[in-house]
Amino acid sequence: MIEVMMEQRASILIVDDVEANLFLLNALIKNSGVNLIMALSGAEALQKTEGVDLALAIIDVQMPKMNGYELAVKLNESRTDEKVPVIFITANHLDESNVAKGYQSGAVDYIFKPVNRPILLSKVSVFLDLFNQRQTIKKNARLLKETADKLVKINKRLQRKDEKILQEQLFTKTLLQSIPGIFYLYTLPGLKLVMWNKQHETLFGYESDEMKGRHVLTWHSPEMWSAVMESLKDIMSNEYAGIETLLVKKDGSTIPFILTGVKFERNGQNYLIGIGTDITERKRVENELKESLEQLQQLSKHIEQVRENERLAISRDLHDDMGQALTAVKIDLGIIKQKVSDTDVILKIEKVTALVSNTIKTVQRLTSQLRPEIIDDLGLEVAIEWFTGEFAERNNVEVVLDLDPDISVSSDNSLILFRIMQESLTNIARHAKATTVKISLLKIDETIHFRISDNGIGISESDKKSKKSFGLIGMKERAASMGGVCEISSADNVGTVVELRLASNLI
Repeated sequence: MIEVMMEQRASILIVDDVEANLFLLNALIKNSGVNLIMALSGAEALQKTEGVDLALAIIDVQMPKMNGYELAVKLNESRTDEKVPVIFITANHLDESNVAKGYQSGAVDYIFKPVNRPILLSKVSVFLDLFNQRQTIKKNARLLKETADKLVKINKRLQRKDEKILQEQLFTKTLLQSIPGIFYLYTLPGLKLVMWNKQHETLFGYESDEMKGRHVLTWHSPEMWSAVMESLKDIMSNEYAGIETLLVKKDGSTIPFILTGVKFERNGQNYLIGIGTDITERKRVENELKESLEQLQQLSKHIEQVRENERLAISRDLHDDMGQALTAVKIDLGIIKQKVSDTDVILKIEKVTALVSNTIKTVQRLTSQLRPEIIDDLGLEVAIEWFTGEFAERNNVEVVLDLDPDISVSSDNSLILFRIMQESLTNIARHAKATTVKISLLKIDETIHFRISDNGIGISESDKKSKKSFGLIGMKERAASMGGVCEISSADNVGTVVELRLASNLI
């Protein structure tokens, strides 16, 4: 008999350094039929979950010694197969860097304090469904192997004991009907159906006499035929294969399935034996996760727009209020100076005037960096020329520009390109040790290419892939927000190239 496997309860990790918060989360989730693992610190969480298959981790962002982002990274460092999805809990507003840090450390969602119980339970339910789907697939794989082994043993007994043929056949039939999902047996290499279970008939709407002899491809949607035949090649060479496909019912409708098959031999004839699991529910969960990620991306885009609006407001306040006040002070100092004859007082007035002039320049520089209004007034080309001119003088770097004046860029997209250039030049000034920078904005065929390159020491692969390279992540997020792709490369550690490409109709 096939051993009946006990269903594994899903384990959820909850981490919060405040014990009251920890027990609140426990109270909200404990009736969901899961195994809750609670920890007051990152170290305790890692110790308790070593070797544990986690369905989900709910982690507080702000914790001493090891914060939530660091714990999420360490939690998945040794998990090579199935990463633990992480929901971060925070009471604070998230800026772009924190959102990006969460993505890179494994976040799939955020929950804000105070925790809303229905929202929390709905998100937990999604990941419990995913965990149960994974357990079903694992169980089916074990069951398939056990079934194949049992059939081999049965066939050997049938050859030795003719008097028990009828009993063994009945047992085999009962065994096949007890398998969850569909069961099938095809000839190899002919791929003709010779045996199946009742679930196969009822699910697809066929009668028994309509099933036998059907070719394997008749069950699959035509767009999957090529992939199915490739997986069958794997079975012929590796004796095992699996595929996610669309199976076609008699009425023409399709059902998403995961099929797992193995090759075995009986009396010199090769067969393909397999089982299939309906993954309609898993697909629904995947779509919900995809929608959640799209919402997070929209949130990131909104946060960036809010930041730009705040920069614009601060810039205008500095220019209109502080700038005008400092200008008035400078004028008043000039008037006072004309009415004073004491040499020492005049010298002090001149020093204060010089200080005020320098402060006015600082205010002008800050307002330009916060929101370069020159973009709105004169366009991207002039803004790049102005900024790179100051950059070249300040950092003693030669900047070569190749900007196509015929490329028209909207105000919003101009600001995105300007921010990407600004971040690139900041990285060059800090790390590259470059003497020359080249910036080009060109149209090639129907694609816009915005390229910043330098002749510095380059960037390593580890730095490019680092989860802490928030500047690089920010550039890629900005490019994606306008429908483009940003790539960062370095050839043999000689110079770095940042290139954004997007269709000309999106510019």
